[in-house]
Amino acid sequence: MVLRVSAGRMVGRDDEIGRLLRLLDDAEAGRSVVALVSGDAGVGKSRLVAEATRLAAGRGFTVLSGQCAELGDSVPYLPLADALRGAAQAGAVRDALSSRPALSMLLPEGGGGLTIDSDRSGLARQQMFGGVLGLLTELAAAGPVLLVLEDLHWADTSTRDLVTFLSRMLHRERVALIGTYRTDDLHRRHPLRPVVAELLRLPGVIAVDLAPLDPSALAEHLTAAAQGRIGATELNDIMARAEGNAYYAEELLAASVSGDRPEQSLPAGLAALLLSRVEQLSDAAQQVLRAAAVAGRKADDELVQAASGLVSTEYEAAVREAVTHQLLVPDGTEGYVFRHALLREAVYGDLLPGERTRLHGTMSALLADEHRLATPGTAAELAQHCLASHDIPGAFAASIRAGDEAERLGAPAEAHRHCDQALALWERVAEPEKTAGMARGKLGLLSATNAADSGDVDRAVHLLRRLRHALAALPDKGHDEVNLASRIGERLAFYLWTIDDAKAAAEAVEIAQATVDETPADPPTWQYARAVATYANTLLVDDNFDVVREQAENALAAARAANAPWVQADALVTLGFLSNREGRKCSICTSSATTPTASGTTPRRSRTASRSGSPASPRPPCPRWRCSSTSRAATRPWRSGTPGSSRSCRPTGSTGSSRAG
Repeated sequence: MVLRVSAGRMVGRDDEIGRLLRLLDDAEAGRSVVALVSGDAGVGKSRLVAEATRLAAGRGFTVLSGQCAELGDSVPYLPLADALRGAAQAGAVRDALSSRPALSMLLPEGGGGLTIDSDRSGLARQQMFGGVLGLLTELAAAGPVLLVLEDLHWADTSTRDLVTFLSRMLHRERVALIGTYRTDDLHRRHPLRPVVAELLRLPGVIAVDLAPLDPSALAEHLTAAAQGRIGATELNDIMARAEGNAYYAEELLAASVSGDRPEQSLPAGLAALLLSRVEQLSDAAQQVLRAAAVAGRKADDELVQAASGLVSTEYEAAVREAVTHQLLVPDGTEGYVFRHALLREAVYGDLLPGERTRLHGTMSALLADEHRLATPGTAAELAQHCLASHDIPGAFAASIRAGDEAERLGAPAEAHRHCDQALALWERVAEPEKTAGMARGKLGLLSATNAADSGDVDRAVHLLRRLRHALAALPDKGHDEVNLASRIGERLAFYLWTIDDAKAAAEAVEIAQATVDETPADPPTWQYARAVATYANTLLVDDNFDVVREQAENALAAARAANAPWVQADALVTLGFLSNREGRKCSICTSSATTPTASGTTPRRSRTASRSGSPASPRPPCPRWRCSSTSRAATRPWRSGTPGSSRSCRPTGSTGSSRAG
């Protein structure tokens, strides 16, 4: 006997749905709002948001809805890509996406012709964030918009940063954003905890906490679902065991009305409870569920059929059986999803070790198809399947590809994670340089620069120190090794310079000088020019501006000789700072607020800030000078002058390439 849970009127959630409806009212009136819906797994978050989404669509909202997956930081912007793919067929959304190539890269058919200059790859993250903001603004001009991002406890770093960005930047647009997350997954060190704490301090963000249903509401819900097939004693037993969790109660009820005796067939744990329903299916349907559990949150129909090993007729019958028993739910035209994430976890955990390895191996072989790899996120999934199936060479190659893809999408935290994974596998792969297309040191530099771009400067410094010592131990260095050592030393000096610590500043000067001495000046190269420019910046910790000017002029000449205009800009900024010091004080440092530019807008933050991952400051600092009047607690990259020193400003310049060029 199959229990069909009604999708009718919600019970016990009148207050919560009322708050979300008021949120939609605010969005319609032109007040951007954000709601964070939280609760334990199975308490009803998805059901509540689905009801709000249904009501919003009925009121004329453009609804964009996406879900995160339990993939860690592997796939950047997964819920955004999910939302865009689901809504891309709508004319307004399709037109808005066509003018934003950064967002089109998230779609399987988009972004194929878009290339990013390797020396400007850090701008991809800004372009992605700006593209999302522009998309929502354009859609909101035509009608109110609801953006739903579910399961943020599984969100990648870039998605968490995007939610923070939108929560701060949306003000008068007709946009409502709803995010959901599991409170029972947020352990003390969970990366979403500080994000939630920060967002809830914003005036336009509200928290909607879902508590377990009270006994009367749960009884009403179960009575309606059972349709008279359950007695009072069984109902009370289910309610006591479910403890207000609607999903747990539904599963207990389904097992009860199926004719099994709960005390005999259901173990105490929820996993065993869920598996008791799986065990009622035929062997073929259970095999489909095992393959779908290995496939992930969304089970692609073609992948699941191939992994299950069933012929078409057997597979279709097995899938229909799983859907009929409400274990799998059709997901558009792409495949299926488990009715609840906990059900997938239970099925996956029940796999035998060898069975799990073989299924992951089958998935790896299927995902390795070049056509599938063209879809963003597939390389990251392939890397996970290869690791789970003990295919180390495949995991290494996929990690390299996933890291490059994440960097192109402007997701440096994920790119760093994939590069680190590849580095960990380096010695276990034959001919790793050939597979990676780069030396191990260059991959390490790429990992470090992406770590810094994501805001983890300390991690970048740690990695670069290890790389520098490893290269120094080489007896003979060729041309490539010398250039690599120059890039590593220059980046290490720069990152140390951004740390507000006297010891780090002194080390930055020492390393910058050594890097200049060790890098050949002839023939002219941008690496040498960059090393000299960074050395000039680090020398600003002292008051000997004559030496700073000399090095900045040397950097300018070297950059011109190497035809490196971005390095010329750095040197010119430093020279401009020195001229400013000789003529007048920085007006922004002595004013109580940032002076608007001629266009009437406040100066934009320097590239140093945006690429270091620091939060926005309460008052925008001077765009070109390091100002002691701006607290480091508010803006990490701007280091205050030494107490008692006459220095009040320091030029930022550019951070240079984030790529391991």
